[in-house]
Amino acid sequence: MQKIALDLDGVIFDSENLYRVYTEIYDTDIKKKDTVIDNTERLFQNRYNWGKDEAKNLYNVIREKVLKNANIITGAEMVLNKLKDKFEFIIVTGRDDFETELSKEKLHQIGLGNIPIFNNEHYKIERLLSEKVDYIIDDDTEICSNAADNNIYALYLKNNATNRIYKEKVINVNNWGEIYKYLILKNNI
Repeated sequence: MQKIALDLDGVIFDSENLYRVYTEIYDTDIKKKDTVIDNTERLFQNRYNWGKDEAKNLYNVIREKVLKNANIITGAEMVLNKLKDKFEFIIVTGRDDFETELSKEKLHQIGLGNIPIFNNEHYKIERLLSEKVDYIIDDDTEICSNAADNNIYALYLKNNATNRIYKEKVINVNNWGEIYKYLILKNNI
């Protein structure tokens, strides 16, 4: 059975968009101006003209709210449950232990509570190689590009504000329906 590595934030959980909402509110209510320097940046810490300490402090204030309140991305539950008998899943995430614990209950509620989770994996490639994954579904351009360079098909779940990746073995997708179609048709399932 082929193996798929899944990211959590921006792939299963709509936390990236919720971070965008919180940071736009902060920028408006606290900064009282638009300090966006590059809206295509996935991480809010790189998107605004804020100091590192300010961004870190805001992250520490909002992370639990975001992770507890982030919805499942539209289509993720349906597609993952359709694929779980056809592919083996693992989760490879940059989340720390506390953040990972917050996700386990939600994963259990949607029938994915038994998926092995590897957290604190910020670069991911070593884990992808050691786990011999065939695919990764991620929203990070560098991780997808690095996976493709290492002969792993990367399904880049693109946030609307980010740029496409043009590289062999990187498949740009916009939603879970496109992910399902690609995996089923590519593997003749």
